[in-house]
Parts: sequence; structure tokens; C-alpha cells
Amino acid sequence: MASRTTFTIVAVLLSVFLYFYLDAHVPEPFPQKFKLKIMDAFMKTYGHVMSGMTSLGLIEYFSAADRKIGDWFILTMTTGFPWGSGVDSRLQITDTKLRDVRVKIYQPANSLGKKKRPVLVYFHGGGWSLLSADCYDPIMRKISRESEVVVISVDYRLSPQHPFPVPLNDCFDVVEYVLDNSDTLGVDSSRVAIGGDSAGGNMAAAISLRLQKRIALQLVLVPVLQIINWQTTGYMENVLYLNKSINSPNSLVFLTNYLNLSPAYAHQFLINNHTSPEFKKSKYFDSVDQKKWMPKKYVRTKDLWENIEYKKDFGNQELFKKVEGYLKEPLISPLIADDETLSGLPFTYIMTCGYDFIRDDGIMFHEKLKYLNVKTELAHYPEGFHNALMFPHGPLKMDIGVKIIADINSSGTEVIDSKGKAAILNEQYDSVFTDEDMNTMPSLGKATSTT
Repeated sequence: MASRTTFTIVAVLLSVFLYFYLDAHVPEPFPQKFKLKIMDAFMKTYGHVMSGMTSLGLIEYFSAADRKIGDWFILTMTTGFPWGSGVDSRLQITDTKLRDVRVKIYQPANSLGKKKRPVLVYFHGGGWSLLSADCYDPIMRKISRESEVVVISVDYRLSPQHPFPVPLNDCFDVVEYVLDNSDTLGVDSSRVAIGGDSAGGNMAAAISLRLQKRIALQLVLVPVLQIINWQTTGYMENVLYLNKSINSPNSLVFLTNYLNLSPAYAHQFLINNHTSPEFKKSKYFDSVDQKKWMPKKYVRTKDLWENIEYKKDFGNQELFKKVEGYLKEPLISPLIADDETLSGLPFTYIMTCGYDFIRDDGIMFHEKLKYLNVKTELAHYPEGFHNALMFPHGPLKMDIGVKIIADINSSGTEVIDSKGKAAILNEQYDSVFTDEDMNTMPSLGKATSTT
């Protein structure tokens, strides 16, 4: 009798715990709500584990140990095991370095020994601060296998230890190495694609601004493409969903990491207090004007789009002085690049998700490129969420993840698998930023790596 009572009490407590822990506000149109709630619970658990361990002095946020645990959580969700996938006879996977940057190279077994193969250089997401090429391993395997393209996954250095422009330069150096050493790698320099998701999508777009049509294709997936206006329709519609995990407002700490700023400034960005009244009236703010670049068909709440109004009479002047150079830099906000630069971009495949709070950046980028007659394709998933592309397989396999990766493989890679030559620019670059470049940003100084 006592054991039955104990079991009942435990069952009730567990039910109450699950009721409150699986409390994510998930999109109503999403068909696999329970799996989405499990994903949300996994991400919240990671946050609670890190919070507890840091409180006990056992670990520091954004340390190597923190990142390794984060990778374990991702791999468990996407493969069922914290150590990820095993050997795959269909691929040759090499862990190496290119220009002193760690990469993982995936080569379809049936392409080994061949030359002039198409290649995708990929930059993982994680807010420039978390995740790695290791936790993206399952996705890179799937893309390489199914598209029969060589994939080079870049394990760039992370912020806050290595703020802008270090992660960007790491990615650029790998791309440039691939272009300059295509024969050695057995790839076709006219069929080099670059891509990434979230922060990785930001860096892919930034690198394309410099390399232009030396790149055959860029894949810009759920990207953050501007840091000027955070009070977008995408943020206002979607911050209510999954807001303790993938859509958490606290994720703006990743941006302050990248910009080498105190995390205390994150909320100032969120409420647009990081820009001055004068800046809010400038051409830079106009370049992210949603009335001009955000079609209302992508906004679920029609009154929200129709009543867009930007207040321009406020701002933290002290913070603005710290970040003014960053705010005006297209390599941080590709959406503000001038028309001439944007007109030279290669074919651009953009993926956005309806329930992502940075949804609008990719859509506005697509609209700008269309306006400039740049070849571009927008794959928009109204029911999708920010990290949906991570779930085309594994215990939390979701239909939306399957479709996103299938579409990337069929639409995104067909350009680099074609025989058409991409234009090659004559100009060579040693780095994304030279000392002279950084000296043009006097309010910032030169960003340096810290250990």
C-alpha cells in the first residue's frame, strides 16, 4: 500500500513538473507540437545546467566546457547520442586545418579521385559564441551525401574571447584558401559556394560582399543581417513563441559578445536605444525600413505592418558613440551595403522561417536583391522556427527539418553543380580587415583576441 501511494505521489509530481516544464508557447499551425516542446525543454535544460554550474563556480559561460556541453545537448537532440554519428561508408570525413583554421571536410565516396568537384564552405550558427563544426556534423553529412557535393565545415574561433572581426576572418581565410588551392583539393574554383545559418549566414553574406562573383552561390539561412533595428515585425510577432529557448530576448548577448561589448548593453540593443536620434533619421536606418523592404504578406498580424512607426527622438548617446562604427559597417550588417556592392553578388539562396524573431532580415535582403536584379531565391517556411533545419533526422525528426534540407539540396546546390563558369574577380584579399580598414573606425579601435 505504501509503495502504491509513493508511486502515485511521484507520478503526480512528475506530471506537474512536465506540465510546467513543457510550457513552451508553440505556433498553432505547427503539426508536431510535442516534439517542438521537447526541443524547447532540452534547450531550457541546457540553460538551467549552465546557470547552476556557474553559480557553484564549476564553469564559466562561453568557456570550452560550456560549449562542449552545448554540443552534447544538440547532438543528443539530432542523433540520440551526445557523441554524434559513427563511421559513414558513403563519405570520407577529414578533420584538419586550412590556413590554421580547423575544418571538417566531407567528400562523397563516389567522388574521391575526381577533380573539378563542386564544393560548399559552411559556417555554423550559434550567435558567434556557441556550437561548433562537431555538432553540425550530422547536417553536413546529410548535405554532402544527398547533394554529392564536397562540404567544408569551418570551426571558426568564437566570441567573446575572439570578437569581430576574428570569426569572420577565420571563415574568409578558409574560403580564400579553397579558391586559391582548388586543384589540390580536387574542387572546381568556378563552383565554390558558401553558406551558413544564423550568425553563419551573416558571415556568408559579409564574405560575399567582398568576393562577389568569385563565389558561385551563397546560402543565407535564417540570417541576422542588420543590427540597427531590433523592433521589427518579426520580433514583435514571434518573441511570444519559444521565448525561453530559441527566441529568447537574452540571445542578444551573443551580439554584444561579437562586438566586444559588455552583456549589460544587450537590452539597450533590443529596445533600439543603441542608436542616436540623428542616426535614426539617416540613410542607414532607411536601408532597413520595413515599410519599404518588408512585404506585408509575410506578416501574420496585418495591423502590425500597417501601423509600423519608428520613434526617432531617443537614444543612448554614450553607447551610440561606442558602436557607431559597427552600425555603419556592411560586413556586420550586409543589409545596409550600397546598391553597387549588392548588385555584384552571386546567386543568393535565402531561407527564412515564419516564427523566427529575426525572420525579417532575410526577407528584406531578398527584396533588395530582387530590386537590384540580382538572381535570388527565397525559401520561406511560414510554420518554421529558427533552428528547424537541425531536425531532418534523429529522435526529434520533424517534417519541417526534412523539407528545409531537401529544398537546400535540390534548389540551393544545383547552381554549383551546373557547368556554368562563375565570374572571377582579379582582386586578391589577404584578410577581410586590414589594419588600415580598422583605423577608419576610430570610435572602436582595433578588435583583438583575448585568451
